[in-house]
Amino acid sequence: MTAPAAGLPPEVAELRRRRAIAHGLGGPERVQRQHDRGFLTARERVELLLDPGSQVEFGQLVHSGTPGEEDRTIGDGRLVGFGTVGGRPIAYTASDATIKGASGSAGSRRRGTAFHRIVEEAALPTFDLSQGGGARITEIMTSRFAGYFGAGMGRRLAFPRREALFIAVMGNYYAPWMVADSDYSVMTRGSNISISSPPVVEEATGMKIDPFELGGAAIHERKTGQVDTIVPADADAVAALRHAFAYLPGNAWEDAPVLRTGDSRQRTDPALREIVPVQPNRAYDVKRVIRSVFDRDSFLEWAPEYGKNLVCGIARLDGHTVAVIANQPMQRAGALDKEACIKIARTLTACDRFRIPLVSFIDVPGVLPTPDQEHRRLLTHVYGLAIQRLTVPVPKVSVFMHKAFGYALWGMSGADHEWYHLAWPTAQIAFMGAEPGVRVAFRREWEAAANQDAWLLQRASEVRRMMEPWEGAECGYLDNIIDPAETRPQLVRALEISRRRMRWHRTTG
Repeated sequence: MTAPAAGLPPEVAELRRRRAIAHGLGGPERVQRQHDRGFLTARERVELLLDPGSQVEFGQLVHSGTPGEEDRTIGDGRLVGFGTVGGRPIAYTASDATIKGASGSAGSRRRGTAFHRIVEEAALPTFDLSQGGGARITEIMTSRFAGYFGAGMGRRLAFPRREALFIAVMGNYYAPWMVADSDYSVMTRGSNISISSPPVVEEATGMKIDPFELGGAAIHERKTGQVDTIVPADADAVAALRHAFAYLPGNAWEDAPVLRTGDSRQRTDPALREIVPVQPNRAYDVKRVIRSVFDRDSFLEWAPEYGKNLVCGIARLDGHTVAVIANQPMQRAGALDKEACIKIARTLTACDRFRIPLVSFIDVPGVLPTPDQEHRRLLTHVYGLAIQRLTVPVPKVSVFMHKAFGYALWGMSGADHEWYHLAWPTAQIAFMGAEPGVRVAFRREWEAAANQDAWLLQRASEVRRMMEPWEGAECGYLDNIIDPAETRPQLVRALEISRRRMRWHRTTG
């Protein structure tokens, strides 16, 4: 034992020495290497995440090795603890890449079991700041691997998680199960995530592949949609997590935070009366509608570069959090394809877990009718949405703006008659569009017509009048037809009633 510091008992001095070693991470050389690669250290990331002075470390002195190893360094590949974010209590885990590549040890698994029990019993939202190679390869190259993940993963799958999970990937991250399970995920531009690492891929297939070709930010931004946001650097990633947390409840039993900015609930926008083009095949940017209707600058979009024909995310309406899905006519005319269905399903899962209302802006010409989409099991995805939306017991308010055709209407939650359906006068609702519908239903008459174009124009105009929203409102399928300029105040009132209904269900159910 080292000599005690002046005025301190030997045991207190030893405690301080060990804390200093643990706080020093993997040593100054490895810290510098982390900085040279453009990354912050685990402790620097935690300091950015937490409110100043709120940190409570858990298992700080866990060592990085296993009993009997010569390099039993104080400190482990993961930091865990508690603190507050925006004054709200949270739990955190942070990969320490300066200690054995942030891989876990036996000590960290034992500590993790106790840590997660506290998290689950207290229903604490968890922030995971990840970088590293997953499990320690020297510990899983034996038959004990059979039980390596079993207990913890089994509990996680058997009992659905009800606390919020936020994850930021900053660096390489292999076997990224937490990303797949998260409620909000972000990665930095210089990061990569994949189930397998390039060496494993080469061993299995003989293929040599760059980690960024396998799972870099560009891959997940456009091809997989696996993460919600891509940001430049570590500090931006942590800031994105704090920002997203301000929208969501900490767990399934809390209400989402309410933040009113002074944006009037009665605000109208006459420009919305002109946004739907007169020509049916002209496009417009649905994000203009979203920005107009919700509280100013409050829309947080998820996966904007993936499945761009469907816009989704969360926003505030009169200070309250709502989830948003909207067809984007500027991409594939807003039709539903497999990627769009994945984004809708992800949104419905968030709505279900945290009881967030859903607002749908509908301008959908149907499902994307291509052989490629059919071969990618589009049927299963659209049908799955029809089931999922019915089993998610949150308020759903839909706004029929223009086209609402075919089975895609169900996928957009436009057929939940127990909630609210609003329509603009420009809405057109039917199984398919007027011209193609006429050509299919009246093919013989059309082909026999002396002037096919004139005949089609006349018959399609008659059919289009039947597609207008008035008959749907008369039959009670549409709850109201509204002036587009009044969409915001109409949604505010509808969701205010819906929240009261949901609150009654929670207190009596």
